[in-house]
Order: sequence, then C-alpha cells, then structure tokens
Amino acid sequence: MTIISRASSRTKSVCAVFVLAAMCALAMAPANAASRIPVGTKFNVILSSPDINTKNAQPGDQFTMAVESPYPNNNPKYNGAIVYGHVASASKASQGRKAVLNLAFDKIVFPDGEQGLIAGTMIAVKTVSENTTARKAVGAGAGMAVGSQTVGRILGGSAGAVVGMLGGAAAGLAYANNAKANFSIVRGSAATIQTTAPTYVRAQARY
Repeated sequence: MTIISRASSRTKSVCAVFVLAAMCALAMAPANAASRIPVGTKFNVILSSPDINTKNAQPGDQFTMAVESPYPNNNPKYNGAIVYGHVASASKASQGRKAVLNLAFDKIVFPDGEQGLIAGTMIAVKTVSENTTARKAVGAGAGMAVGSQTVGRILGGSAGAVVGMLGGAAAGLAYANNAKANFSIVRGSAATIQTTAPTYVRAQARY
C-alpha cells in the first residue's frame, strides 16, 4: 500500500509540473504573439528627421517618419509610432539629368517597444524644388520585390515619377521632377505610405 501511495504521489507531482508549465506557456503566449498589419494599410506620416535633399543625399542615409492621425482603422496604438528608413539611391540634378531620390522603409516601432519589419511604398509626398515650388509626387502602381535587387519602372505623366521596390523589408518611392532641379523633402513634410506585404509586429525580447 505504501508503494502505491508513493507512486500516486509522484504521478500527482509530475502532473502538477506539467500543469504549471502549461499555465506559464499560456501566460507568455500573448506577450510573444505577433499582431499583423495587413497588405494595403496606409499610414499618414511626416518627416521627423532633417531634410532629405537630392543635392547631398547618400545611399544609406537614415531618416525617420512619425505616424500621424488619422490612424489606420482609427487605432490609437499608432499614436507615437515611428517609421525608420534609409536612402536607397539618389542622383543630384545636373545639365540634362533629373534629380532622383529613392527612399526605402525598414521597420515601424511603437511607443510600447513593439516593432516589425515593414515593406511598403510611398504613394504620395510633398517635395520642394530649388526654386521653392512645392511639388507633389504620386506613386502610380507598385514595383515588385525580387530577392535583394531593386526593380524600378519609369512611369509616364507630368510628375515624371519613378517607382522602385527593394527586396526584403525595404521598399520605397523614387521621385524625379521634370525641371532638372534638385529638390528636398523637408522636415515636417506630409507623406502617405502603403504596405505591400503583411507586417508582423511583436514585442522585442528583453535579456
């Protein structure tokens, strides 16, 4: 009888350990679960870092854009979110050559520390040329991500837009005006970004 009692006690102890482990796993699941930003989501943003000018912009230059209201689905979670990106390519204007700027997006970071890699294209942005004339670049259609290469397509129209997509999580819009003058996206300029792939946002692990 004693042997059976000990075996039963050990069985109960093992079961208790498994139950505790399961409870811990369930408790941790919400923290590790990723929320999903679907394809086609549009963000209203403003450039929060210094001006980006085709005259001196260099590939790899980093920039930040703050997400502004109205937020996607009126979700207040986006209040204070920041989109990080970099200059993918840039060409300054010269005789017979237009200025071109290609911006790539890398990630979106929320105030609570959650973040995710973002793939998107800028579908609208205000730029200022050297003659201080405000211009609006509008991306028509979207390119296609192929590996880690850039795919660009020159589009017709008076805006002279060039839309480019970068493989992986980075994608952006390149804009060239027909005036063959350098231009800037100045700090505080409004723009619209649209996601071209699902973005999975999760809390970052803490060590």
